[in-house]
Amino acid sequence: MGGRSIASGILYAELDDIIAGRMTEMGLHVLQTICDAFADAKLVDVNLSDNAIGQQGIGACKTVLSKPSLERLALCNNGLSEATMEQVADILTNDESGTGCVATNLTKIHFYNNMSGEGGCKQFARILEKSSKLTDIRFSSTRAGRDGSDIVASALDVALEEGRNANLEKLDLCDNNFGNKASQDALFRALGCTASLSYLDLRDCELEDDGVKKVCHALFESDSALEHLDLSGNAVERRGAKQIADYIRDSGGKLKVLCLDDNDLTSKGVVHIASAFHGSEDGHAIERLQLNYTMCGAIGARALIDAFGPDGKDLPNLTKICLDGNSFKEDIVGELEVAFDNKLVEMEENDSDGEADDDLSDEDSDEEEDDENEEEQNGEIDALTDAMNKSLVV
Repeated sequence: MGGRSIASGILYAELDDIIAGRMTEMGLHVLQTICDAFADAKLVDVNLSDNAIGQQGIGACKTVLSKPSLERLALCNNGLSEATMEQVADILTNDESGTGCVATNLTKIHFYNNMSGEGGCKQFARILEKSSKLTDIRFSSTRAGRDGSDIVASALDVALEEGRNANLEKLDLCDNNFGNKASQDALFRALGCTASLSYLDLRDCELEDDGVKKVCHALFESDSALEHLDLSGNAVERRGAKQIADYIRDSGGKLKVLCLDDNDLTSKGVVHIASAFHGSEDGHAIERLQLNYTMCGAIGARALIDAFGPDGKDLPNLTKICLDGNSFKEDIVGELEVAFDNKLVEMEENDSDGEADDDLSDEDSDEEEDDENEEEQNGEIDALTDAMNKSLVV
């Protein structure tokens, strides 16, 4: 019988995890049969995550990947290689008809937990080069390495500086490596152009204190109403914590989620963070605060209790505080439990020896050197800001 297929009216296709456990040949046949069923559909949203898709698999998915109507695409945990990413980029950037490619119309693109490496970053940059409407970008845990991460940062910088993807709201670059000055500068310029950004995940990105400072300054320059910020696992120390605190303070109490797990903040860094929550007339907006494994001790714990205020009046929106993997003696644990009650997540990995604050006095001798380094970097950031502002005016 002729006519349109049964799937012709479908807009959203959740095609994730549909070939697990099948032999390759059968899996590819199933994947192509299901994707081809959407030949007449004007799909808007396609999720192909959690399928083991090699080069043959991308060919099997071509029917849904090449839809001109496509706006949202997720390819997460697919094991995409460099060669497979090239195929994806070829499909999404193809404009043989002259009416525009798929990438131009995308508002969301998610690549997570793949193995495409540096070469995959080059292909992702090709997609970004053609994009103009993206509001949600996820490119994380793809084995990018430092050179690949440089490519991604540069591609974002160019796209945003040219005014493309100007309404970007969510950016997840977790588990990339932005340790290079060049990539940090590119990230600074890119973030400075994200006035609509509400969600930023830079977990495990090798930023360290200098990179974190640039991120915080860029976010301030963008004047975005950021609600979610994750800077966990970036080797942030006391100096970086101060920059984060300054941003929290300058952002006007809008931040709802702050994740700083797995950093070397020490209690002094936690004191900086805690102090940033003071002074908001109606209490700060923060709902979730994560400070797991931050080398925090009694001094930091009591600073957080003080920031919370009597009966939580200074942080009225707080629903969860995470402090596991730190070092609190039994009496400090008791104080935290009384203050935060069920908002405090169970601390199964707490070190009850409470020795985290023992060496804090050794840090004092470093403060003068930190101040000198900060002055030098302030000049560098001012120069970056001036250059960014000039490019925006032009």
